[in-house]
Amino acid sequence: MKTHPTKIALALMALGGFSAQASANLVITEYVEGGGSNKAVEISNLGTSTINLDAEQYKLVLFSNGSTEAGNTALLTGNLAPGESTVFHNSSADEQFKIGTPSTVTYYNGDDALVLYKNDLVIDRIGVLGVDPGSAWTDPANPDFSTANKTLRRNVDVTVGDTDATAAFPGTDNQWTVFDINTADGLGCPGINACGGAEGALLITEYVEGGGSNKAVELSNVGGAPLDLSAAEYKLVLFSNGGTEPGNTEILTGILAPNESRVFHNSSADEAFKVGTASTVTYFNGDDALVLYKDGVVIDRVGRLGEDPGKAWTDPNNPEFSTADKTLRRKAGTTSGDTVADAVFPEADHAWMVFAKDTADGLGCPGEGACDTTPPGPDPDPDVPCTNCENLEKVADATKYNFDLYYNDVLTAELNTPQEWKAALSEVAQQGQKPLSYKGVWTVLTYSDEDSANPKNVIELYSGKSISKYDNGGNTGDWNREHVWPKSHGFPSESQWGYTDAHHLRPTDVSVNGARAAYDFDNIATLEGSTELTGAPGNYVNAGMSAFEPRDEVKGDVARMMFYMDTRYETGGNGSMPDLVLVDKTGTDADKHEAGKLCALYQWHMQDPVGDADRQRNDAVYEYQGNRNPYIDNPEWVQQVYGAACGPELDVTFVIEGPTTVVEGVGFVLDAAKTTAANGKPLTFEWSHASGIELNMSQEGSLVRAVSDPVAQNETVELELTVTDGELSATHIIEITIQDKPLDADIQFVGETSVDEGGVVSIEATPAQTEAGDAIQYTWTQVSGTAVEFKPNGAQLGFTAPAVELDTELVFSLEAFDGRHHAHKTLTVTVKNQASAGWEEPEGGAMGTLLTLLLPLAFWRRRQA
Repeated sequence: MKTHPTKIALALMALGGFSAQASANLVITEYVEGGGSNKAVEISNLGTSTINLDAEQYKLVLFSNGSTEAGNTALLTGNLAPGESTVFHNSSADEQFKIGTPSTVTYYNGDDALVLYKNDLVIDRIGVLGVDPGSAWTDPANPDFSTANKTLRRNVDVTVGDTDATAAFPGTDNQWTVFDINTADGLGCPGINACGGAEGALLITEYVEGGGSNKAVELSNVGGAPLDLSAAEYKLVLFSNGGTEPGNTEILTGILAPNESRVFHNSSADEAFKVGTASTVTYFNGDDALVLYKDGVVIDRVGRLGEDPGKAWTDPNNPEFSTADKTLRRKAGTTSGDTVADAVFPEADHAWMVFAKDTADGLGCPGEGACDTTPPGPDPDPDVPCTNCENLEKVADATKYNFDLYYNDVLTAELNTPQEWKAALSEVAQQGQKPLSYKGVWTVLTYSDEDSANPKNVIELYSGKSISKYDNGGNTGDWNREHVWPKSHGFPSESQWGYTDAHHLRPTDVSVNGARAAYDFDNIATLEGSTELTGAPGNYVNAGMSAFEPRDEVKGDVARMMFYMDTRYETGGNGSMPDLVLVDKTGTDADKHEAGKLCALYQWHMQDPVGDADRQRNDAVYEYQGNRNPYIDNPEWVQQVYGAACGPELDVTFVIEGPTTVVEGVGFVLDAAKTTAANGKPLTFEWSHASGIELNMSQEGSLVRAVSDPVAQNETVELELTVTDGELSATHIIEITIQDKPLDADIQFVGETSVDEGGVVSIEATPAQTEAGDAIQYTWTQVSGTAVEFKPNGAQLGFTAPAVELDTELVFSLEAFDGRHHAHKTLTVTVKNQASAGWEEPEGGAMGTLLTLLLPLAFWRRRQA
C-alpha cells in the first residue's frame, strides 16, 4: 500500500530541506561570533576531490530569531580544492577577521541559525532551524560551549556535515572545539589549530601490505604550500624484524604540491599497485617498521622501531586493524605525523582507517577514499567548450580592431614621464572591459590558449603540454586556471575584476600550479635551493626565496601579463580592486598588493619578444572580455613605462667597507656610506640576502649588521645592495665567506711512522674527545703513495706495509669532527726497502758502483780519439 507524507513531515521537509543523498564533503568548519561586528564563517572541502561549486547551487543561508524564512544568503562559486577553505566575514569586523569575502550572511547573533545547502538540500548547519534559543545554543555537557561570544572549530575527525537542520544542536555528539571570544587565527584553514601560514607537511598517508609482493607506501603533502623535498633530507627507512639498524632507504627529492602524493611500490607487485616509483623500501612484511625522517628527526612512522610484534601490529580495540594483509589509510584532517618511533603502535587514538587486503584504489592521493579515476570526457563539442563551462557571447570583433583608433588617446597625448605613459595606457586598457564570471574564464581559455596543432586541446602555460579541453578541473592531471598575478596579492574575491581578468589567467597543470603557489618571478635556476619541477622541466621553484622561474619559451608572456596587471589596475577601480604594484624584489607583501620581480620580468620581455601566439591570445581575450593588453599590441611601450627602472642603470661607484671573511657566530658590519652616484644625487640603500646560508641581518641606512648561525664547513653567502636615486637604481653583490671555527683539539699520532716493507703499521689519533667533552669522530683517507688496503677503525689506522723498490712515503689525511667543527691533519708513513737475500753492495758504496759502470765508457772514448 502506498503511503503519503503527513503534514508534519512535509513541514519539516520545507523547513530543513530534504537531506537524503546530500552527502557532500563541503562542511562548515569554523564559526565566529565575537564582539561587535566580529563575525565570520568558514566553509571547507574535507573530501579528496576538488568541488566545482559552479556545477551545483551551493549557498549559505541565514535564518534569524527562530524564523524559517530565508534571510541573507551567500552563493558559493568557483573551485574548492581538497583541504581548501572559503571564508565570509562581516565588512565592519576588525582587520584580523577580514579573511575571504565580506558578506551580509554574517549579520547574525548567537541565536540565529546558518544552513548550508546543495541544490536546496541541507548538507550542514549551525543552530536549529525554526528555534530561537534565547541568546545562544549551549551544551549542558560543556559549559564553555556557546554560539554567542565564542569561536567554534569543527573537530578534525568530522568529514561530512550535519544534515538535519531541525535536530537538537549541538546534540549529544558535539563536533565542535570551543575558543575564546574574538579568536580569529584559524580562519582560512580547516582543523582545530591556528592557521600556520603557508607550510607543507609530509606524512605517511597510505600503507599497503597485501598478498605476495603487493606492497606500497604513499607519502603526501597535507600542508597548505608546496614542499621542497630537496631543501632538507627527507628519507623513508625500513627496519626489519625488530632491528634498529637502518635497512633499505628511499631519499625524497623534488617539489610536492599541497595534497600531492609520492608512492613507492614493490617492483613485483600486481599492476594495480604499480603507482609511482618502484623501490626496495617496500620489501616489508607486517612485522617490519617504516620510519619517515626529516634531517634525521622522526616525523612519522608505521610500526614500532626496535620491536618485532610477531606477525603484525594490531589494535585490541579494533579487530580489523593489522599491519599484515591490510591496506591502511590516514584519516582525513590528519596534519601531523607520529613522531615517537619507539612508542606503542598503533596508539589508542590512532588516525588509521582499515581496508581489505589488496585494496589499491587509494594510492596516489591523500584521504580516506579511492582516488578519482574518472576517465576523460568526450571530444569537445563546439557548443560546450569544456567540462562545466558556460557558453559566452562575444563582446568585440577582433577582425575590426584598429590600432590607431583603439590607442588614439595614447598616440595623440604629450607623454614625458613613465608615470604619464602608464596612466594613459591604464585608461585605454580599461575601455570596453566586461567582467567575466569565474566559470566563464574556463570558456575563454579554451579559445585563447587553444593548441594550433590540435583545436581539441589547450596548451598548458608552464609545462607546454597539449591537453584536452575537457580535462579541466581540480584533480591530479587536470588543467586549471592559473592566476599569473597571485590572487592573494590584491583580489582574493571573485567579485573583484582582477580575479577573472583573462589577460593573466592561463591553463596550467594542477600540480604545477600548486608548486608555483603565490611565488614571485625571478631568475633562480642556478641558485642554491632551487629545484626543477619534475612534471614541467625548465621551470624552477625556490621556496626559501618565495620565487619561481618559468621555462624560457613563455618568459616574455609572463612578463607582459604582469605588466598588464600592474598598468590596468594602476588606480584600482572596478570591482573593489586595489592599486596593484609591481616591485623589483621577491618575497613581496600580499597586504600591499605587490608582486615581483620587476626587472627580471623586464629582462624576460626583452629576451622573449611578442609572437603570433601572444597576438592570437590577445585577440581571443579581447573578443570575450572587450579590452586588450597594450604591451602585446605595442611592445615598445614596455620601455616607456619600465625602462627607466630596469633599462639604463644608475651610474654608481660602489665602495663597501667591511670584512670579506668572518668566523661563524661572530657579528660583522658592512657599510656602503661612501658609495656615490655619478649624477651627485643622494642615494637610498637596501640590503638583502641573495644566496647561500641565511644570516640574521638588520639595516640602518647604508649600514647592515649581520651574524651567521654555526656552520659545519666554510660557507659562502652573497648579499645584494640596491641603491636608488629615486628614479634609477643599481645593484651590487658582495660575497662573504663564513668560516667554520676549527675543531678545538690538539690532534697527535701515536705509533711508529717508519717501518720495513711487510711490517705492520698501527697508528692511533688522539684525543678521543674535545676539551668540552664532545666525542671526536675520525675519518682516514689515503692521499698518495703505493695504495694499501686498510680498515680505518675510528681513531686507529692499521695496514701491512707494501713491498717497495725504494724507500717510499705513504701519505694519509685524517678528518676530525665533533658534530659541529672539522679539523684536518696529514700523516706520513715511510716504508723502507729491504735488500734481497745474497745481495751485496759494491765496494765504495754507491759511488764505487757508479765508477765501475763508467770506466769502460771512458776507455772506449780514449781509443776513438
